[in-house]
Amino acid sequence: MESGTRHNIETLTDDTREKAVRLVGKAIGDYGLIAGGDRILVAVSGGKDSYTLLDTLEVLRHRAPVSYRITALHVDTGAPGMKSDLVESFLRQHGYEYHIEHTRILQTALEHNTNGKLLCSLCSRLRRGVLYSTASKLGCNKIALGHNQDDFIETLLMNVFFNGRIKAMPVVSVSDKYAVTVIRPLLYVTARAALEYASSMEAPLIDPQCPVSMRPQLTNRQKIRRMITELEKDHPLLKESIAASLKHVQTDCLLDKQFMKPPGGQ
Repeated sequence: MESGTRHNIETLTDDTREKAVRLVGKAIGDYGLIAGGDRILVAVSGGKDSYTLLDTLEVLRHRAPVSYRITALHVDTGAPGMKSDLVESFLRQHGYEYHIEHTRILQTALEHNTNGKLLCSLCSRLRRGVLYSTASKLGCNKIALGHNQDDFIETLLMNVFFNGRIKAMPVVSVSDKYAVTVIRPLLYVTARAALEYASSMEAPLIDPQCPVSMRPQLTNRQKIRRMITELEKDHPLLKESIAASLKHVQTDCLLDKQFMKPPGGQ
């Protein structure tokens, strides 16, 4: 476990960053994501979302009416270009409490899977296992993941288009195996806002060279992302509308029988 000097929240005066802090605070309030005494493990991949998540939670930690602790966890998957040393240097320099976990996740996934389409899900399961086990080891009762609003939208459309389900991501979920609750506080923060926030922090954004993501063919998520970008040219408020739909579900207008009213309204 590493820890540095106290993080200086007085530097967070930029409007973009303050707006993100407010949106994270709103998500926490709307869904009761954090309670007094929580010990939260924040997954820090080295991407824009994870830095934004970590810093907004740190800012709110000094403002919140309840006391909670956060520990940043960076999982080195062993992928080329991971540059975990840059992430660790940033965390130490800015005084975050952190833990680095070095693994062979990518190598293990490659050794046990020759089907590239399945590699992503296998790698994800392995990373999730490291998150849960490390949270248990460090005494954390919650894990915070940096899925932003765009991720919720894309996941919804991916499930509709490719899996035949109306399903996005849970804002709160509890592990059946571990006594850990997973929370996603960036629910209201867009990908663009997260990038602006991380850039304003001068955080070292790393781009691990995953053998699947580097392939010429697009993943389903990339296809959905391109489709949304194209539609936004004629419908600038498209994302806002889809995001709003996740909070306004008319279950009686779906074809799932568990939500349908019987004939005659009985």
